[in-house]
Amino acid sequence: MKQKKQSKKQKFQRLITEIAAALVVTGTLIWLGSLFFFSIVKVDGYGMLPTLGASDTVFVSKQRTIRRFDLVAIETPNGKGISVRRIIGLPGENISYKQDRLYVNNEEKEELFIAEAIAQADASNSYYTDDFSLYKLTKEHQIPSGQYLVLGDNRPYSSDSRYYGLIDKDDVIGVVTMRILPLHKMTKF
Repeated sequence: MKQKKQSKKQKFQRLITEIAAALVVTGTLIWLGSLFFFSIVKVDGYGMLPTLGASDTVFVSKQRTIRRFDLVAIETPNGKGISVRRIIGLPGENISYKQDRLYVNNEEKEELFIAEAIAQADASNSYYTDDFSLYKLTKEHQIPSGQYLVLGDNRPYSSDSRYYGLIDKDDVIGVVTMRILPLHKMTKF
């Protein structure tokens, strides 16, 4: 009987040890993965409304190629932490905004993600995005290699490239691929 109790105790201790070891290994693998492959970022502020709200949590892929209109997590140049913004201009492009229309190399590009906000601004005889050009912002005719122009979706209230300039590739943490929290708003981008 005593040997049976001791055997159960040893099995229980081995189970606890195996669970603890599995948790340590899993935690280490997740941590290593987050260094090279992904990151979890909490959205701060209202610069990405209506796409993302303050306190939303997003999954960021560090391996995806950056394309126009991708959401990206960036280290803000003003040192205030991490922000999520949308890629508008890529290296080698000339960007301008006139009467709520985006022009890339003098070709109009439609921004479906803010179409409703533009329509509301138009209905009230105003503009959702103030006019600007790359040259007025940076004194450059094209975005230099290794840099991007980013804007928030909440254009009237967003701090973005119009205020702090172009973003260096090294300041891009990765591409936002999914909103994971709150759960009821989980969305793949």
